[in-house]
Amino acid sequence: MSGEYLKILSKAERLIEEGRVVRISSLMFYVIGDHGKYFVYVEDRGVKCNCPGFRKRGFCSHAIAILLLILRKEYRDILEEGLRKRLQEQLNVIKQGIYPR
Repeated sequence: MSGEYLKILSKAERLIEEGRVVRISSLMFYVIGDHGKYFVYVEDRGVKCNCPGFRKRGFCSHAIAILLLILRKEYRDILEEGLRKRLQEQLNVIKQGIYPR
């Protein structure tokens, strides 16, 4: 595996673990990336993302995150756990009197 791919794979894993992937439907996901928010679509020939990196390379961390989730049997539980964790962190920040904008 190339160094670039390993870096993107690591980022994809982080997006999943941090609860930054939201399942909209069985064929569409919303990913909160480091540099923007993107839609990833599952199609007959694979996945497509609307981010600049996917348009340039034909793959990106957002699309790879979705592939990893779909290929894992327990992907729905992983999504829900990551989202719960992110929401709990946000609630804790608000409890401290810090209000995110």
